[in-house]
Amino acid sequence: MKTQANKILVVDDEVTAGRSMEKILARKGFAVDVALNANDGLNKMEKELFELVLLDIMMPQVNGIELLKIIKERWPNLKVIMVTGYPSIETAVKATRLGALDYISKPFTPDELREKVEQALEEATSAKVIPIRPVEGEVSTSFCPLGEQECEIYAKKGRSCKTKDGICPKVKKMKLKAKTGSRFLAQEIGKSAIDIDLPFDYDEVAKYTSPTYANALDGSEMPMVDWEGLPKEAPAAVPEILVIDDEVVVGNSIRKILKPRGYHVEHAETPQAALEILSERPVDMILLDMKIPGVKGLELLEAITEEHPTTPVIMITGYATVQTAVESIKLGATDYVPKPFTPDELYQAVERGFKRAA
Repeated sequence: MKTQANKILVVDDEVTAGRSMEKILARKGFAVDVALNANDGLNKMEKELFELVLLDIMMPQVNGIELLKIIKERWPNLKVIMVTGYPSIETAVKATRLGALDYISKPFTPDELREKVEQALEEATSAKVIPIRPVEGEVSTSFCPLGEQECEIYAKKGRSCKTKDGICPKVKKMKLKAKTGSRFLAQEIGKSAIDIDLPFDYDEVAKYTSPTYANALDGSEMPMVDWEGLPKEAPAAVPEILVIDDEVVVGNSIRKILKPRGYHVEHAETPQAALEILSERPVDMILLDMKIPGVKGLELLEAITEEHPTTPVIMITGYATVQTAVESIKLGATDYVPKPFTPDELYQAVERGFKRAA
């Protein structure tokens, strides 16, 4: 009995490129159709059921990224590989974040194209549709039994997070924040210590109260200020960012960039130091160097996103490639920033990360 061929749609405004992909894949037994623009492609997708779309990025009127958004809104489980003659890390990150399964650069060999297509068709698709209002009597596809709550992580993975202690990472993070949020006792006396009997530190007190309050403290830890004059609203918590990078100069540079913008930055030079910090308390964001001694590939990113799925992770690297950018986003990274970066580039990436995590 002959098995039905996988149906693939190629959307590319270049007739030669589209026909070339059709010929390459047809030789391997795939059923291939070609569309020369976004509208033509959408019309074909509405009439036929395709398993994979090969989508060119640079197209007139509606480009590939815009069409990808439309496809994922209408057919969230349809697999898409982006194809482009103008590869860039920015477009690779954007496409992967929008749901593209892979990214291939022109020119490519027939073997490279066939390999990408076969890998995509073999990869299982997780449910990505989250119903706005679950049908009565049915359990929402985004309801996680581990945390007993609606969870976008569960909806994306189709399963609960793997944890060593059996506690939902979101619940654990909330409990740790509640436990440590009001603790501002310094571990050792610094130059800015307020009192020698109880080593309160100005920066630490200001972080959890306010600079006004900290500056008003005297040697007895009593604020010499009119209480009615203090702000009635509790100060906003200072976002804590953990930098994991074996280069001290990088950690110091990031601290200098982000501290004046209202972020508290801590630096870990080794994976062991980073994991120890993360086991003790939650952080609001992680900036992770891609190449750290003793770490193979992206295994540290994979471990962190598995154990702390709600914490945004931004990859920073001096060895940036489109392929590692795609892999990083697929493993759960929020963004990907090549070194060297400007202060504004880093700050904007951090701001984007917090907005996406909100």
